[in-house]
Amino acid sequence: MSILYIVGTPIGNLEDISLRALRILGEVDFILCEDTRVTGKLLAHYNVKTPTISYHEHSSENKVNQVIEMLSAGKNLALVSDAGTPGISDPGGKLIQAVLEKMEGAAQIESVPGPSAVTASLSISGLPTDKFVFMGFPPHKKGRQTFIKKIVASEWPVVAYESKHRIIKFLEELKKAALENTEVNKKGEVENRPINLTSVVVCRELSKMHETVYRGEIDRIIEKIKESTNDQKGEFVVIVGK
Repeated sequence: MSILYIVGTPIGNLEDISLRALRILGEVDFILCEDTRVTGKLLAHYNVKTPTISYHEHSSENKVNQVIEMLSAGKNLALVSDAGTPGISDPGGKLIQAVLEKMEGAAQIESVPGPSAVTASLSISGLPTDKFVFMGFPPHKKGRQTFIKKIVASEWPVVAYESKHRIIKFLEELKKAALENTEVNKKGEVENRPINLTSVVVCRELSKMHETVYRGEIDRIIEKIKESTNDQKGEFVVIVGK
């Protein structure tokens, strides 16, 4: 039976890859990559010669069928994302679903666990992490305010991703939504119940040379990031406690 391995790769530091992941990447017939250039740097660093095939969120149905055909022919494949664990806020989940549906058990899907920005940020947050909500990237336009209101209203810490282009806007939107928060009282009346976001954690460039972590009140975090244009670059993970 052929195997599709779901392989976690480093989110920054190339040393954050397991021995098993390197072995699997070297043994499979092909590696499915979000971006072959990005994965190529990792493979070159460890002298892995396995051929790569592009698979990403814009891949056509034909590409999915090509993967199904390779698995049906007995080929073993590894799926990787540009960084982290495939399927976590990543198009890999659609491919896994297609393999499950179309191959009906004729191929095995196996996890090769590795880094994830979600767990990496939670592990250093200092917040209670026995329960949390992961919401991925906010929508750019439609549904964005609803997304933000759900974060503010959550009973548990919420983890979200945001790009360098919108990080300040996102934090300011969170602050505004918290101040405008409303609740329905026992009489059925809507009351203004502002929330003071004092337990916010923003992680930038996790595991990389310029890793930065901001903790505390959202006002102060916004000020710190605004103070330096360098602090507005990179990949961001935002954790909202209360």
